[in-house]
Amino acid sequence: MNKMTFSFELVAAITAVAILQACANMAVKTQCATPKLDPDGGSGHVGGSIRVTISTTTMGASLRYTTDGSKPTSGYGTLIAAQSGSAPVPCVFGRTLKLQAIAFKPGWTDSAIAVGYYTASP
Repeated sequence: MNKMTFSFELVAAITAVAILQACANMAVKTQCATPKLDPDGGSGHVGGSIRVTISTTTMGASLRYTTDGSKPTSGYGTLIAAQSGSAPVPCVFGRTLKLQAIAFKPGWTDSAIAVGYYTASP
């Protein structure tokens, strides 16, 4: 009959490895789906606006968007507190506005930024 003996150090090392692996697996976050812009670009009449629907397939996510050239983050930009909503993009003569949108959700990684370009037509 073979006899196995384990030292306290060996048991402690095996336990430590198991705990570290479990923590590493918990640190992986799921990324929110990139928002969809509808329309994803276009033009409208000067002085008017283009109504852009912004949506994400990530259930329970919220959205933020910007039209001033800055990048939206989970804490910056106009908030759409749902996974779908609309944004009015003004049609300014001689300017092309860049709409940028992200999806975010607590415990998840922010989505990639969706980008659309909108111009004014005479």
